[in-house]
Amino acid sequence: MAHKFRIGQTVQLLQSNRRPGTSSSSAYKVIRQLPETDGEPGYRIKSVGESFERVAMERQLVKA
Repeated sequence: MAHKFRIGQTVQLLQSNRRPGTSSSSAYKVIRQLPETDGEPGYRIKSVGESFERVAMERQLVKA
């Protein structure tokens, strides 16, 4: 399966386990495309308002 989102693209995270005190922004930039897990592409994403990257599966993301 090919990746739907490209590096540098802005996406929105549909499902999130937000930690208290983290940004409420749902806009993220795709930092890296990850290999498939159980047939689904993964991504490393980062919000400008957060100091860390997240890992998200393609089903959790939509184009912003």
